[in-house]
Amino acid sequence: MIGKKRTMIRVTYGVVEIRVSKIPWPFPSWVYAFVVWPFIFYEPKAWGEECVQVHERYHWMDQLRWLLLPWFLVYGMLAIFYGGRERHPLEREAYRRQRECETQAQGPT
Repeated sequence: MIGKKRTMIRVTYGVVEIRVSKIPWPFPSWVYAFVVWPFIFYEPKAWGEECVQVHERYHWMDQLRWLLLPWFLVYGMLAIFYGGRERHPLEREAYRRQRECETQAQGPT
């Protein structure tokens, strides 16, 4: 169809990444990528962002280590107490890696 963004898929080192037009409910509007192992879903604005990919691939590995259901249960329980983004214990390392990537991408100052 003309004017519609097509879904795109790529496979990188066993990670199946899918571009979708919009991240669906129940995710908040500020979420533009998420992982449900073995898939990572990205909105178009995050599809080409290498540092966002680093962040999401960290979660992908976490879900592989913990197994999917235990990871989501713990993530959900911790979200109740800590909220989202960098306050969340399972987000801290992912955001640290994303910041490190962004710093490296800027090059020497």
